[in-house]
Amino acid sequence: MQFIKNLRIRALAALLLFTSMPTPAQTSIASLDFDPQRDGLGFKNYRNEGDRWKDDLQPDDLVRMFGPRTSCASLDGGRCNLLNPAADQWKQEMLDAMDTGHCEGIAAACLRLRAGMPFKGKASPTAFQPNVQKVFGLSRTNDLENYIASFWVTQTFDEVKKLTAQTAAAGPVKIAQTLFSAFRDKTETYVLRFAKFEPKTNRITEPHAVLPFAVEERSDSFVITVYDNNFPGQTRYVTVSKAAPQRWQYNSKPDPKGKADYVGDLSTRTLEITATSWREGRCFASKWRKGVERAGCGFAGNFGRGASFVNASFQQTAETAEFFLTDEGDMLVTDPNGDSLGYDPNEDYFYRDIDGALVSSMIGGFFEDVPHYTVPFIESDTYVYSVLFSGKHLDQESDLDFVYAAPYFTVGLSGIRLDPGETLEANISTNGEQITFISSADGETPEVFYAFDSEDDDKASYFAYVGGVQISRGKSLTLDFDFDNGKLLFSDDDGNEDSYDITLIRVNSDGTVQEYKNDNLNIGTADKYEMDFGDWDGEGDMCFKDDDDADGFADEECEEEPSDGNGGN
Repeated sequence: MQFIKNLRIRALAALLLFTSMPTPAQTSIASLDFDPQRDGLGFKNYRNEGDRWKDDLQPDDLVRMFGPRTSCASLDGGRCNLLNPAADQWKQEMLDAMDTGHCEGIAAACLRLRAGMPFKGKASPTAFQPNVQKVFGLSRTNDLENYIASFWVTQTFDEVKKLTAQTAAAGPVKIAQTLFSAFRDKTETYVLRFAKFEPKTNRITEPHAVLPFAVEERSDSFVITVYDNNFPGQTRYVTVSKAAPQRWQYNSKPDPKGKADYVGDLSTRTLEITATSWREGRCFASKWRKGVERAGCGFAGNFGRGASFVNASFQQTAETAEFFLTDEGDMLVTDPNGDSLGYDPNEDYFYRDIDGALVSSMIGGFFEDVPHYTVPFIESDTYVYSVLFSGKHLDQESDLDFVYAAPYFTVGLSGIRLDPGETLEANISTNGEQITFISSADGETPEVFYAFDSEDDDKASYFAYVGGVQISRGKSLTLDFDFDNGKLLFSDDDGNEDSYDITLIRVNSDGTVQEYKNDNLNIGTADKYEMDFGDWDGEGDMCFKDDDDADGFADEECEEEPSDGNGGN
């Protein structure tokens, strides 16, 4: 408990550095005891490779982040062995997004390893890999990748995003002063992030994260020494001018003597820092639950293993929702009031009109633009968001997922194939139940996924996946997951007779799982179906109705369709 208390004190101190900080003496240096050839990793930043990345986040990681009741459908001996559907789907989508690179997680993990801060009981290179004395000597093992992924994902948390955004607003000189003071007084460590700004379009692009470990103050500028995990063992530099407009620059190219390709100033808000303590020692607010758990979390040690599940206590917070993509592409979200957030390809402009929104990109380090937006949650079954996906800035096809997560659900579209110059449209109700996708010229149609948690601990939660169809140009695929009434409605309007692939997974309150799967559902010509999962017994056939006369399902006969899967367990 003392360790957590110290972390909270450090977090407060890190934020206070922005409000009252003396200017350090001129021509002086403040530094950490950090050497990229000793304390940095010996391997480069990396993408997802093969299938090994799919377990880079584990159920116990989400417990440490958000708490046991928020994350777990089933606990065994205090350990989470089954995630809630909304948590599990969110985890998989975040892992998918890490294909953009791991620079944020690498920088954060290296700072913690240098400080001897534990992760799952391991606090030194030797604890991860026997006979390895330096971080630089570590290999990419599963447990190290798990470490990196666990801190990569913290960049998306509201608590981290809000504090980080304050540093961008404070400006480059204040950031340099903050780093100098923290290094001099040994009070805090930080990850440094930067990006490019396009004045014409108002876009912030190609974000990257590095590890700063020294600051030299000169008469007219600051020179920040950094470890860039795209270049293992090397030392790089970010320069910040003291004079208005506080111009900063960085060269991210292989030749360290080359011309800077990252340039910004106070007005662009493209330089920012995140304190190590902001990621530590607390339960964070998840998007798929209301409130924040008061205990049972924390990255240090083994928090969460003995935590109470049934009696977890929650602190109420403002409810937010998040929209994000898992690969490159622009996204414009327009809320029910007509306010927009994101890039509009028709106007060639990035809008930030939704009050209370937080805008960022997934920071991976390979200079790709993967949007992540947080907005106030609107709880309604009638309000709808419109979403526009744009490939205007793509050089090649992007295979991405679209994710919308809010209290008790994570839903979206999987396998969107966005071509250069292409635009695609979707509509989604604010409660996550209704999703419509409008096809473009090539007719490629993504899978729709739902992960809904019951607000009642005694009732089942569900995954649902619907795909396998290709919709004609300009036509739409519409789904409605009626959680309360146990109905899944799906239809298309292209006039063709289509076959659907359906998977439904029920997670019961006792932790048992039942699955229904049908990979070639075609029971009528109208392509307007109702699936009655509420009355399904968890083992046998599923009831489907086909609205072939377009007058609703009340007069339709139930057609029992067998499962292609193995049923319940």
